[in-house]
Amino acid sequence: MSEMEKSYYVVAFKPAYLELLRSHNDDEEPIAQKLIIAITQGGFGQDIIDDLRQAKERFLEYLFYSSGVDLPRSAETFDQYFELEQADELIDLDDDLL
Repeated sequence: MSEMEKSYYVVAFKPAYLELLRSHNDDEEPIAQKLIIAITQGGFGQDIIDDLRQAKERFLEYLFYSSGVDLPRSAETFDQYFELEQADELIDLDDDLL
């Protein structure tokens, strides 16, 4: 059985999400505005559109559990509040170079 590959994405928060999050939090704790997410991708019959949709929906699910903000888990909702860009390459500086 071959190992599934992970895909890495940069998620940038749009101003609309930052405003939504601030309205739910009374404290003025700093809010991260960019995150790197990793998700196992691939599988028989999946294409890049499926992979992107899965990353978007799973990220919204993560936000619900981590922040309590309950947004519909859809690609359209994600696109309203966030931007997603696939990382071309991930370099793990802890890996051996040789």
